Amino acid sequence: MSTVLGQEHDLRTRDAVEAELRWTPQISAPGKIGVSVDDGVVTLTGEVSSYAEKLAAGKAALRTLGVSAIANDVVVKYSDKTYSDTHLAGDARDALRLNGSVPRTLDVEVRNHVIFLRGKVDWEYQRRAAQRSVEHLPGVRGVINDIELRPRAHSAETHAKIREALVRNAITDANRIEVTVRGTTVTLTGSVSSFAEKRQAGLAAWSSPHVETVNNDLRVIAQ
Repeated sequence: MSTVLGQEHDLRTRDAVEAELRWTPQISAPGKIGVSVDDGVVTLTGEVSSYAEKLAAGKAALRTLGVSAIANDVVVKYSDKTYSDTHLAGDARDALRLNGSVPRTLDVEVRNHVIFLRGKVDWEYQRRAAQRSVEHLPGVRGVINDIELRPRAHSAETHAKIREALVRNAITDANRIEVTVRGTTVTLTGSVSSFAEKRQAGLAAWSSPHVETVNNDLRVIAQ
């Protein structure tokens, strides 16, 4: 892609992301979010009033055609002083207990309205579920997910099972995805047409009971 064509593509992508931000009802003031694009990589800046809005902005950018990755540098400016770290820690513990997908063994720490999650779980979906449980709590400015997966035994069938899962999935084009397995680590390479496809391929790999680490190195190349 030439420099001129690349700049034109980035400008179209920026306009599309800005339109998607305006279209997203979870974002109360899309005009306060700055958007820049460099070779398909979007950087979001500005301020929002909640962490939920920051997450919504990132998701809006990622689902926009032409976006290969994002840097979400939006700052959460939370003005309500009634939510102390102690209050937020209690709310986070309650939210985790109410989620049936999350084990009761996780630890919660809150510093400066940032929630730190620690502990061990058996599955990646449990780690994700724990984070989703606390992301939208009032007063939270960020979530650091330090939850670890318990060690797993490797299997010679891991590669074949992941390939089968990619073929079954309606979103992923398995022919464009290479799967490499070394012990309990899976690496995905190749290209996909959207971030949604990249994410789905990663979830397919994580669903294996013999995987501890997934390196999702798929490149997003818009068709």
